[in-house]
Amino acid sequence: MTRVTMRFTFLMSACLVSFSAAQASSSRLPPSFMKIEPRTRSLQVCNNMGSREIGREKEYSRLDRVVVDAMSNPTFDRNTISGSGGAFRVKGQWHQFQFRCTLADDKLSATSFTFQVGDIIPEAQWERYGLWR
Repeated sequence: MTRVTMRFTFLMSACLVSFSAAQASSSRLPPSFMKIEPRTRSLQVCNNMGSREIGREKEYSRLDRVVVDAMSNPTFDRNTISGSGGAFRVKGQWHQFQFRCTLADDKLSATSFTFQVGDIIPEAQWERYGLWR
């Protein structure tokens, strides 16, 4: 992973943590979240909702990362983002998934997230997709 990618990932993770904490404590979003480009912000909303929904499955309850655009760019259609190149990490192993995320009209929250888990992503492919241990 390059320094730029690592820095961007760190900043996005920090923003997502702030976003999650802000959601838990109030309905207001942190100012830093609103500074993110709208398309990227929508992806982060879906990452957050994906974490909650995938993590509800007993098999994936120890999930610690979701990246809806890890392996390919998702499709944006009005308030819906969908794709087949998502990845999530559980116990140090990345899994591919397909998803459909429906955003609220303001695109600051998700109203639904459905997914279908695919194959485990071999560690030899992690660097190609910017995934990490």
